[in-house]
Amino acid sequence: SNLVTHQLVKMFRSLVLALALVASASAYQAPTMMAKRGKASPAPAPVQGVRSAALPFTTAPPSLDGSMIGDVGFDPLGLSMNTDYMPFESIKWYREAELQHGRVAQLAWLGFVFPNIYHFPSDATHNFGELNALAAVRAVPQWGLVQLAVFVGALEAQRYAKCIKGDNAAGDVGLGQGGFNPFGFEYTQEEYEEKQLQEIKHCRLAMLGVLGVWWQGILSGQGVIQQIGGAFDAPDYYGKAGYYFPDGI
Repeated sequence: SNLVTHQLVKMFRSLVLALALVASASAYQAPTMMAKRGKASPAPAPVQGVRSAALPFTTAPPSLDGSMIGDVGFDPLGLSMNTDYMPFESIKWYREAELQHGRVAQLAWLGFVFPNIYHFPSDATHNFGELNALAAVRAVPQWGLVQLAVFVGALEAQRYAKCIKGDNAAGDVGLGQGGFNPFGFEYTQEEYEEKQLQEIKHCRLAMLGVLGVWWQGILSGQGVIQQIGGAFDAPDYYGKAGYYFPDGI
């Protein structure tokens, strides 16, 4: 429809503007909302000749020396070098945040897709037939949301105690090898590091993927599988001579 097309054009323009702002932001030290602690210290001297694997046309910051699994020198805003504002004065906070957001994104993407494949039958008081995950949130009973909040809060409290306040490595909540291990995983050091690399790659991909299905859910109001099916339908303007673009473009 014309309304959806107009929204897509506006979103594209906003995306171009955001990319331009990010590019210009790399020229200065990024601001932060964290409270500053102590006296400002000079920024570390840049390491010459070390190219970023993610952005080969830039130099990797000294704080990203490749020692972390999945480190490809991607930090265009210089957040990892700003130790005066860094939470808990450790880059571990950023890796913990990346892993946690990525794990949630993987579950969220599955939540967007799976109900389109199978869902429980609806009844007079429960609507399981809403395939758009964003609209389905409003169909959840109030006490169901309370249960979710309590369950997630308990998990977050454990993660905070172990990984942020505690001494566990970033992302190590005591599940799998070295902790609660119902599947009996026993990896060598090399295999374990390979699994860690696979996880961080899946986390990054999932964060981009869930952003895509989120925006498509807002724009189309349909489930993921419904959108894929509609992608093969010929638009109305296709049959008009000389019409190569939707109205409004």
